[in-house]
Amino acid sequence: MYNHDHTIEDKIVQDTYIAFAQILGQDKFFSGGMALQMSLPTHLHRGSNDVDMNGIPKLSFGEFKTEINPGIEVLTKDMGYRFKSKKRRHTYDLMISNTEGDTIILQYPNKGSSIWGRHVAERENANTQSVQFKGVGLRVLATEDSILHKLVRSSSFISGHDLVTPNPDLSLKELKRRIERYKEDYTLNSFNLDPQESMRDIARIRLLADIFDIKALTIYKGLDKQYFLEGMEDYSRLREDKSKIVDDLQRINPNAFR
Repeated sequence: MYNHDHTIEDKIVQDTYIAFAQILGQDKFFSGGMALQMSLPTHLHRGSNDVDMNGIPKLSFGEFKTEINPGIEVLTKDMGYRFKSKKRRHTYDLMISNTEGDTIILQYPNKGSSIWGRHVAERENANTQSVQFKGVGLRVLATEDSILHKLVRSSSFISGHDLVTPNPDLSLKELKRRIERYKEDYTLNSFNLDPQESMRDIARIRLLADIFDIKALTIYKGLDKQYFLEGMEDYSRLREDKSKIVDDLQRINPNAFR
């Protein structure tokens, strides 16, 4: 039985960050919900099954495997992990596992998955934050860019799956409780769901997770308003919705901008 749900307290996650920190160079960085936990207190760390990496290069699957090979060698030869790589629709996935049944997936966007373009990746790469994690320096996507990604995606979840916007007054504790309950319900009932129901339930979990992350980060870290608004200018598809995005953010936390 595999354990897929982890936080950055777990050894398999820490080993993954340490092993792949060496391949970041100046054109790649860590992103996603797991990396955000580095900015939040431990009691707000929520479970996730992946470690996200991004960057300027849009790699072929062969190039991806070549790029990550130094990290794989550290994990397998020095730390005793096993691995399996796979090309998916939007990502290249490296599944890392140990003999205790723990697994984590390292993900990198595949060559056809970027919808924002190279100039967005270049700006995000130039504005990464430097984080010390277990004695290793990591390049991590800026909080403002992470939240912008999540706001855009949340809007897509709501419109694309006919979901209701979560109550902005829900506490972080309640949001986290609901995420955990919905995950448990989905695990128990997924075999009885048709594909559309399954996609909707997954979207609901991811929507709540995004709202949780946005609320937690704006409370515990705050945002630079100028950089956030600059980032929005790169998202051409938001021309009609920029004011709505800002409104959505301030509904989640009226004091989001420090």
